Amino acid sequence: MADTDRVLADQVPELGNNFTVCISVSKRMKYSKGIVTGEIEDIAQQHVFPIFMIQVVLVFFISRLIHFLLRPLKQPKFVCNVLTGILLGPSGLCSNKKIMDALFPRREMVVVNTLSALGGIYFLFIVSVKMDTARILRTAKTAWVPTLACLAVPFTISSCLSFRLQEYTPGIGAGGFRLYLSALLSLNFFAVISDALNELNLLTSELGQLAASSAMLNELISWFLVVLGILMQKEAIRVSVSFLCLSVLLLFTFYIAGPTIRLIVRNTPEGKPVQQIYVVAILTLPLVMSLLTDMLGVGYVPGALMSGLVVPAGQPLGSMLTDKCEAIMSNLLLPFFYIRIGQLTNIHSITDIRAFLALKTIILGTYVGKVAGSLLSMLCFKTSLRHSFLFSFILNIRGVNEFIILVRLRVSSAKSLDEASYATMVLSDLLVTAIVTPLIRIFYKHRRRLESNSSIGYCMRTLQTTSMSGELRILCGIHYEDNIYSIITLLKASNPTEFSPICAYVVHFVELVGRALPLLQPYDIMEQRIKESPTDRIMRAVTKYFFDSSDPVSIVPLKMIAPYKTMHESICRLVEDKYIPLVLIPFHKRDEIESGSSNTASLRNFNMNLQKYAPCTVGILVDRPFAPQLNSSPFYFKVAVFFIGGPDDREVISFVSRMAGHPHVGITVFRIDFTEDNRGELYENERKLDDTVINEFVADNFCNSGVLCRHVIATDVIQVMDSIRSIENNYDLVIVGKRRGTNSRLEEEMKPWVECEELGAIGDMLASVDFCEGDMSVLVIHCGCNDDSDCSSVLDENETSRFSFNLSNRDRNDEILSAQKCTHA
Repeated sequence: MADTDRVLADQVPELGNNFTVCISVSKRMKYSKGIVTGEIEDIAQQHVFPIFMIQVVLVFFISRLIHFLLRPLKQPKFVCNVLTGILLGPSGLCSNKKIMDALFPRREMVVVNTLSALGGIYFLFIVSVKMDTARILRTAKTAWVPTLACLAVPFTISSCLSFRLQEYTPGIGAGGFRLYLSALLSLNFFAVISDALNELNLLTSELGQLAASSAMLNELISWFLVVLGILMQKEAIRVSVSFLCLSVLLLFTFYIAGPTIRLIVRNTPEGKPVQQIYVVAILTLPLVMSLLTDMLGVGYVPGALMSGLVVPAGQPLGSMLTDKCEAIMSNLLLPFFYIRIGQLTNIHSITDIRAFLALKTIILGTYVGKVAGSLLSMLCFKTSLRHSFLFSFILNIRGVNEFIILVRLRVSSAKSLDEASYATMVLSDLLVTAIVTPLIRIFYKHRRRLESNSSIGYCMRTLQTTSMSGELRILCGIHYEDNIYSIITLLKASNPTEFSPICAYVVHFVELVGRALPLLQPYDIMEQRIKESPTDRIMRAVTKYFFDSSDPVSIVPLKMIAPYKTMHESICRLVEDKYIPLVLIPFHKRDEIESGSSNTASLRNFNMNLQKYAPCTVGILVDRPFAPQLNSSPFYFKVAVFFIGGPDDREVISFVSRMAGHPHVGITVFRIDFTEDNRGELYENERKLDDTVINEFVADNFCNSGVLCRHVIATDVIQVMDSIRSIENNYDLVIVGKRRGTNSRLEEEMKPWVECEELGAIGDMLASVDFCEGDMSVLVIHCGCNDDSDCSSVLDENETSRFSFNLSNRDRNDEILSAQKCTHA
């Protein structure tokens, strides 16, 4: 035995707890010599590395195949991965002993179990890195009612059923363990809920934020219960020692390791990545912490969570750790966790039908209890049944955290769960997740609000329905610092006066990276910050200019962190809460489009989603910097408007009508009469509206020397394009509507040449470098939902609620004023 090493394999129930495998290092650690040597038949008995590669390849291809087959059923990736593990376990392929010995020999399970534990550690670490600890504490004030209701009701039902059916479920430990198991069945884990919400694209929805907030509170309770449940299995003296050591470890983590990591972040220059040595050290931290907590007898879960909580979420460290770990963790380490789940799941062990039905009744009682708790809490807020059920469905989703605990209970020396009970619980969690996830996808409507005023509902707020003598609220979105001065200039040119001031909600859009949940929060200008961020510079520049200026413009600075694919939902809710009729967002650069940048594709989708779903007017500003206008004395701004007709062009006239009152803004309106765009009665109705708007604009500015109107007649699309191209390059800004109206011949003929759909046919041409050498800025205005299909999606009167976690405290006078102005498009 001089050249061998003794390795203790994972405990195998049928072979006893003292199962030991002796492995010859000199023989097993060498690589295979291939087929030519005749060793190919002996690979499974002799070589570790080939078996490892076969396992990785099998898991990868089978999971992808199952995901492809179940895609029409809208199944999440987690269900597909667990099914892969079960198919590769004794319930599937490995029910045949020869296949089992070839693919997963007993001596190889030490490798699988080790990689499985590593996958669980880094999964928990990455999730805790994304968590905002400050937000966890704030959550307790907003979501405690639904959280406690969805925890207390299922726990009560589950524990009562568990003790009532105790004689029929001998595979579950007795006494306090049944209460512990009932609590685990009733709890939700933040990692599971946030991952599911991200896959369902519900992170920025109100329903998703409520579920995430509830999961955060559940997470706090679960940490306490997991530690308490494991400590309860020990003697009093050992419990005291473990508790004392764990307390010391907590103090070290949050008062030494945490400040050290924050110091590293502060000393990292802006725009530069954190040094590699620090990144490697921080990635080693969860392994060290998990080792220490496992030695204390509480498992590796608390260590992985604690090490992630002390890492600041977002840029620069949190996002870097997420980028470096997530791909390897999800594609290489976690698959072995699913293999382990499958290897421990033996459906053939379920032979006692009475015990199976009794345990299923207990588990079903927990799921029904969550539905009942959700209905109970939601009815207190007068929420619809649809959202109550959907909220309970989200809380019934199971994931990695639940299975980590199940695996630990299965392989622990206490034998808290027998093989049949473990298999029953795995199948139950898998089945309920496979059922509720498609139901959420099908029945959740993104246009419907959880919290809304029933007297106002979903109403279009446009510039045409906003009083010229009242406050004009504009949401100004900024991606980068380059967008600042163009937005400022446009606000200044919008003619803010004492009778018609402007309230600008300046929002810095930041893509969600290295965080678990989106964030929308006010920006405190006066707050002292150790390190300056791009948001600091953006808000300081905007507020400083208008603070020094005499223009009556009030600034409300906000910071929004969300994924671009769902960021429009947060903006739409803000627009509805604050009754904002106009949103201004910057357009990405043309050279970024040609380079095919993935970030540009995300921004384009964001712009189009906002145009499609926003209940207000959306303006996209193609920025050709006209910042020098800010410093010119006196300020003078020249605007050209192309009016061809349609609801968007009428909204353009409403916007420039405000500009027309500015003494230093010159406006030229080109009324292009396209005679070939005649499509019957609908066109005639649109034409009458167009004539009314233009005539009112001309009448209001009859004596205004800064306004010039020109009438151009065009008989075909070529003449329309020629008339637009013929204008001189002496304007600072060109404003045009996105769409002309229904069945416009102009748009039909120009559609094949449009590169950027979000700008429309005319806007895309104006934004190109061929138009006036690309020197003029372009503002493309879209008047909310012009399509009937969009406008018909109005909030149901029953879809109302009064949650205490409202994003804003509304002023009653604003509600009455907006209700008077609000009309459907």
